[in-house]
Amino acid sequence: MWHIATELCYQQHEKETIPEGYDEQRKHYSNREFSKIISDYMMYLLILQPGLMSEVAGIGKIRFRDTLAETHKFFQRKRIYNMGVNLATEYILDVNSEIEPVDVKGDRSKSVLFDASRLAKDLTRMEKTHKKDKWEILSKVWVELLCYAACHCDSTAHVEQLSRGGELINFVWLLMAHFGLTDQFQINKGDARAKLIIGE
Repeated sequence: MWHIATELCYQQHEKETIPEGYDEQRKHYSNREFSKIISDYMMYLLILQPGLMSEVAGIGKIRFRDTLAETHKFFQRKRIYNMGVNLATEYILDVNSEIEPVDVKGDRSKSVLFDASRLAKDLTRMEKTHKKDKWEILSKVWVELLCYAACHCDSTAHVEQLSRGGELINFVWLLMAHFGLTDQFQINKGDARAKLIIGE
């Protein structure tokens, strides 16, 4: 859901109110680009490297498949063909999100398209009414999601991937372990060396 919400927010950037002042504009732009890059990277992991994601990554693939199918049906109904990303974004964001998607489609579909649309609208509304930078919020969410994924990946998968050069998520895992932010390393009292726990 966060992937799609980030993409929807990213594609409607022409309508954004850019903060005044050079430093604020740079921070806004940096948070925006960072959020997009990490979102795309996490989607890559979910689809092409599921072994590096949580042990429940299978539900992510089901959600991806159902969301893709729902998006395809939505675009067919709206007759949106090769009209560009910005127009598609507008159509998705124009959907009435007052009604819970589960009330319309039931709970069998795992699609998150319109939940994500609702989230993107909420982030934009929060930015306008509460003067909170949605890109700062999104960048923090993506850091948290990346760290969560790094901690909840099987340590054996991290080690195997590191032996082939590693992914960003593997280095995040190592950095978190270095700072004691993961359960997969154990440091005994009186022993200055960390011990990697594999297989838990």
